[in-house]
Amino acid sequence: MSNSLTSSKVSSIVNNIEKYEIADIFKEYGERYLETHNMPYSHQEIMKDIITCRTEYFGGHKHKCDNDSCEKKWYAWNSCGNRHCPKCQAMKKEEWLQKRKRELLPVPYFHSIFTLPHEINPIAMYNKEVIYKMLFDSTAE
Repeated sequence: MSNSLTSSKVSSIVNNIEKYEIADIFKEYGERYLETHNMPYSHQEIMKDIITCRTEYFGGHKHKCDNDSCEKKWYAWNSCGNRHCPKCQAMKKEEWLQKRKRELLPVPYFHSIFTLPHEINPIAMYNKEVIYKMLFDSTAE
């Protein structure tokens, strides 16, 4: 008997794994993380928005079925609208990906990664335009 994983076995395993969202991770570990790490206020606000997206925090609105013979009504929570929120940006991300795919030339590509030394991170945080221009200019050479 073979111990190899077939694609159907892998698919079965993946489908049975509980699906977690970033909001779930932030809810579970965010408070402890903030107690031990120095996070900018702007990032804390993003975390809060992601946690509270589509909850009572942002209120909600009523929906009614479009079919006149149906009387079904339901309530939906409002989204946070934060550009960093994966729930709010899912459709925009998909549209962006489709546009980029249409722009690809029919030639082979290669992916390269360039990084900055960690010591430069605090400088980059407050001088993004200058630092990233220098980074892109230097990697283009």
